Amino acid sequence: MRRDVNLCLLACFATIGLPTARVAAAASFSYPVNDCVSTKQTLSGSYCQSVLKAWATFDQTGDAGKRDAAIQAAAATLTSKWTAAEAAAAKKGTNCAETTLSPTQAQALIDAATGALAVDVNAGLNLSTKTEAACGKKIFTAAATACLKLLQADAGFVKKLADAAGRDQRQASARSSLLTGFQKATVSNCPTTATSVGLQSRLDGIDAAIVAETIVSPNVDDTQFTAISPTGTIKYQKKELAPQCIYGQPYSFFVKRGSVNKVVMYYEGGGACWDPTTCGAPTCTANIDANPNAGAPGFADLTNLNNPFRDWNIVFVSYCSCDIHFGENDMQYTPALLIHHRGYDNAKVAEKWAREHFVDPDVVFVTGSSAGAYGAWFHAPLLHSVWPASQFHVLADAGNGVVTESFLNTYFGNWNFKANLPNSIPGVQTALANGSITDYTKAVASFFPATTWAHYATAYDGGSGGQTGFYNIMLNNNNLIGAVDWWTGSCQFNQVMTQQVKDTATALAATNNYRYYIGTGSRHTMWGSDKVYTDTTGDVPTILDWVNATLLSTPPAGVSSAWTNVECTNCGLLLPGDPRPDPLQSPFTQVGSDVVVQCSP
Repeated sequence: MRRDVNLCLLACFATIGLPTARVAAAASFSYPVNDCVSTKQTLSGSYCQSVLKAWATFDQTGDAGKRDAAIQAAAATLTSKWTAAEAAAAKKGTNCAETTLSPTQAQALIDAATGALAVDVNAGLNLSTKTEAACGKKIFTAAATACLKLLQADAGFVKKLADAAGRDQRQASARSSLLTGFQKATVSNCPTTATSVGLQSRLDGIDAAIVAETIVSPNVDDTQFTAISPTGTIKYQKKELAPQCIYGQPYSFFVKRGSVNKVVMYYEGGGACWDPTTCGAPTCTANIDANPNAGAPGFADLTNLNNPFRDWNIVFVSYCSCDIHFGENDMQYTPALLIHHRGYDNAKVAEKWAREHFVDPDVVFVTGSSAGAYGAWFHAPLLHSVWPASQFHVLADAGNGVVTESFLNTYFGNWNFKANLPNSIPGVQTALANGSITDYTKAVASFFPATTWAHYATAYDGGSGGQTGFYNIMLNNNNLIGAVDWWTGSCQFNQVMTQQVKDTATALAATNNYRYYIGTGSRHTMWGSDKVYTDTTGDVPTILDWVNATLLSTPPAGVSSAWTNVECTNCGLLLPGDPRPDPLQSPFTQVGSDVVVQCSP
């Protein structure tokens, strides 16, 4: 449901102000929706200026008919040019009408605020007195110029998502000019009840409300997740994307608007497959079978007051491609088994939608669980160019990149994974050619030093669909007995995973923007579990506290002291509900009333 636009909204925005400068962006940035939104913000400023100029003329002439006619003409121009901007964006493949409020709503918002401002200015003035009428005219004229310049500054910024400092400087100049103009107008014989502070608050309210309603789409449902089902071939970033699931079924993802200008990009998990055996099973989710409206605990529960993401905009990137969200290949594994690995296409379609509805988030939290952890890890570098002015945090939940050399050399190429790795980031291609998630992480984290990067996993992440299960399939030459007897790979997984995260932390000590969290037990993933709020087993902080510390961190200097590398003590102790073989088999052992993973030294 759309938020009402009223004077209360304007006052609230005027109080909180606009986002401060975040991260410098590339001057070459350009995107049709940003161009369109920039135009709409400029048009809103022009309309605001025209309305206030009409009031200035009214104070001088007393001709209400002429004032109203001027405002109507300005409204017609606003609508005409607004619609033209939408048409221009549509020709370039983006829906800018859905991105923002309508021209009628923008007009109503500005009319309400300028009407209130007019009451402020003219209260106390006798417009039949020439000097007092002249004073009112001068105040309105100064306010008209300031309103235009405030929104022009925002428009210039959103077009390229660059030069936030320049935007702030231009807005400061507009406010200073308003103050000067007000002081000159009221130096004598001007008994207006308006104040410069009050006028500035009105104008800041207009500016903030227009910006909010043009960078966070008011047309996205904020009461529940909505399924978005793209069809056909979608052109984006000079590619033709073909979103679909592994058997060619239609693809969908889910979105929900929040109440703050922050975005969660969540990549769903669901296994993977890479050869006739694993894809013949398949060892992955083949359909869109998750609905975030169904409710889940942990960070997925948006009713929990302790959830740091409960008010965020959320894009739930569904998973049905079996290629950890980054494949782009159609594989004929057998004459009867054609698999469409289209995770890259699916995720990029979700990305396209996200950038067109959440144009300039203050913060972007990129995360995902299991296969979705890799989706987050590999799409996050690409998302930086989508939102170059945003603060980024990246968290891989139970996806540490523990794989075998045989998998990398023989099967990894079946996804055509490397085709879409960013060549602009030094070391990325080489890292994956050498099969090193540590080197890949070092490359991307070094390239984006202001972003936090983090891995979470339990020490013995288990189950047939857990990290140990898939690692064990690889250890058993893709024999599915590896998934059935997943526990036999637990100790080797723990050894490799622990070494990898520690090597990564050492490699990135200078940039100070990577952390790991190794939790107790064998549970696979944490995002959708209430353990995020409560579990401290093994002398670890709660995941909630650790994530909150992540959100407070702006590397390299502004890192929270609570955002630490975490490793459990007594890591093999299983928590209630943790995966375990039944009956227990080594290395899972009964020790008194506990079940413990015991690996040989």
